[in-house]
Amino acid sequence: MKISHETKRAKRIIVELVRQAGGQFQNKTNLFKAFWKAHLAYAANNPGYLSTWPIVRMPNGPGIEDFDYLVSEMLADGWLTLDEAQVGPYRAMVFSLGPACPPPSLPEAAIEAIREGVRAVDGKSATAVSDESHRQSRVWREAKDGEELDIYLDLIDDAERARLEENFSALAGAIGTSYATSRK
Repeated sequence: MKISHETKRAKRIIVELVRQAGGQFQNKTNLFKAFWKAHLAYAANNPGYLSTWPIVRMPNGPGIEDFDYLVSEMLADGWLTLDEAQVGPYRAMVFSLGPACPPPSLPEAAIEAIREGVRAVDGKSATAVSDESHRQSRVWREAKDGEELDIYLDLIDDAERARLEENFSALAGAIGTSYATSRK
C-alpha cells in the first residue's frame, strides 16, 4: 500500500469526484468507474497523469486499489460521510462531503478531467457502468482479478496497438538476431 503524497492525492481526487457530483456520489461501482475515466480523460488531454494511484482489475471493471483503506481514512478525518440508499432491489453506498472536507486544491485541468469522469457515469446504474467498462477496457479484459491495470494502453485504438506490437516483435527479432550473431 502506498503511504505517500499519492495517498493524499488519491483521496483528494475521490473527494473532488463527490464534489463535482453535487456533494453526493451514489454507488461505489460508479465511483470506481468515474475515478478510472477521470484518469483516462486527464492523460488524453494533458501531459502526465492525474495520479499514480493503482487502478486494478475487479470483477465489475476497473477499481481503486485499497479503496477501503482510503475511504476509512476519509471517513475518520471527516472528509466524507457514508450512508446507504435503496436503488431498485439493491442497497447502494452514498458518499457525501463531510464536515471537515478540504477545499478544492487540484489544478483546473485535473478538475475538468474529474468532471468528465463524473459525466461518464452520471445517471447510470452500476450494471450499466460495469458493462461499459468491460467493453471499453481491453486492458481489463486481458488482466486477472487483482492485477494492476496499465489503463493508459486503453487510449490506444486496436489498429495502433496491433501496429506497435508488430513493430515491437520485429525489433525484438532484430535485436535477438543481431545479439546472437555478435556473440559468435
